Amino acid sequence: MQLKLPTIPPHILQENHIDVLSQLFTGMRFGLEKEGLRVDKASGQLAQTPHPRDLGSALTHPHITTDYSEALLEFVTGTHISPHAAIQELEELHIFASSALKDQRIWPLSMPCQLPESDSDIPLAYYGESHIGRLKTVYRRGLGFRYGRQMQTIAGVHFNLSFSDDLWAWKAALDGHPDGTDHRIIRDHGYFHTIRNFRRIQWLIMLLTGSSPSVDESFRLLATDRFTVTGRTRLAEGATSLRMSDLGYQSAAQESINICFNHLDTYCNTLSNAVHHPWPTYEGLGLKDDLGFKQLNTAVLQIENEYYSSIRPKRIQQPGERPVRALINRGVEYLEVRAIDLNPFARNGISEHEASLITLLMTASALADSPLNSTEECIAIDGINARTSWAGRRPEQRFDDHSTFKQAGLKFLGSLDPIAEALNTAFHTESFTGALEHARLRLDGTCPLLSEEIEQAVIQNGHLAFGLARANQHHESWQTVSLTPEKLATMRREAQESLTTEQQMAASNEGSFDAFVDAYIHQR
Repeated sequence: MQLKLPTIPPHILQENHIDVLSQLFTGMRFGLEKEGLRVDKASGQLAQTPHPRDLGSALTHPHITTDYSEALLEFVTGTHISPHAAIQELEELHIFASSALKDQRIWPLSMPCQLPESDSDIPLAYYGESHIGRLKTVYRRGLGFRYGRQMQTIAGVHFNLSFSDDLWAWKAALDGHPDGTDHRIIRDHGYFHTIRNFRRIQWLIMLLTGSSPSVDESFRLLATDRFTVTGRTRLAEGATSLRMSDLGYQSAAQESINICFNHLDTYCNTLSNAVHHPWPTYEGLGLKDDLGFKQLNTAVLQIENEYYSSIRPKRIQQPGERPVRALINRGVEYLEVRAIDLNPFARNGISEHEASLITLLMTASALADSPLNSTEECIAIDGINARTSWAGRRPEQRFDDHSTFKQAGLKFLGSLDPIAEALNTAFHTESFTGALEHARLRLDGTCPLLSEEIEQAVIQNGHLAFGLARANQHHESWQTVSLTPEKLATMRREAQESLTTEQQMAASNEGSFDAFVDAYIHQR
């Protein structure tokens, strides 16, 4: 089956509707999560030190935490009224964090720095001795056993976006849904509608924003025959995003899940079942060893988040609540786009152009027709994404019988000018039309693709040298920018309060850890 591009119905693009949309877009909200490894500033080797105490507790700090590895910093912004505002907060978090990194830097590439020879020397994230903190660490220990700890050093940007209920209601009325339909039903339908279309154009996002065509030789989970070897550098010529390829979290267990993105209930049920369905390989690992839990359970997934998806429906969780239970109980609140590589040329990992482009493409996905996925279409989506990640820039790669990837991308972008203009009006900027034009220039060959720029830099300097040079440049640039005294005081207070909160949580543990894990996994 050949994949079809989403199509925005002509009536939505009518001038009177565009005026309405520009008003409805003001209800959109944005947030960013950005990961980055701590590395030695001189060697580029993975940091072995604990999470800096000056940054607070990784468990309880609202904005600065760690992801899978102890060395993998994660910056989490609050909710903002524009992509620009989210990037501004991300900048402030980096400025604050960089001051705590004396002999260390933040690695700017998605694929990791120089890793230790032994997988066991990649430190797991530690979240203290509270039951929930220990559970988070055990989960990561399980990931190490299941996929290898090297997988826990790959980094990216997560782009969080929500639309207003007014937008969903307006679109539902255009689509013929009767007045009075429950807002939650309309909202859930709209977000899954958007997810399906995002998946149909994920290849285009990877083509335009992918920036991980190379790895260091210390990343050993490689199909070596697919790389050009120069010194320590392994380069996949024509690749866009190795981070999104089968070098990432892939396994027979995950392939068995067959996630359905047609409806919220089937999505939740499938994920929930995977948390309770035993998998022979993981049963063979065993649940415990002399150090305690090896994994949270022996099921296909320890928790729902283990399923690596390029986009997720999300709902803010209550304390101790599993992600799928939050969705079942209260519905979809926002979407988390996870298919975005770190841009090493942007010191905060994502540029204004990229944030505006992703917003535009997600908005188009919400407005375009979105038929339910068939099994055949899902297979086609997986296939085209795999080809794009490994070889999206190669001229022989084609979207269909009639178009190359770049031609198909230009065709899809050709319908988005009215949407970009409406977004410009809503956010009092020209960034959306600018991002659209910049994307066209990359696709028509006027400007190189981001992955092509990085490929050339890596050929000249090597993966490690290029990454370390950018890391040091970014660090120096953060040192030239000062936070306001008020902002600095707030950030220091947040760090200290998070440490106190973590200690209080550890002191208030009730019952055994075993019972806590069982209750968490089996909550209904």
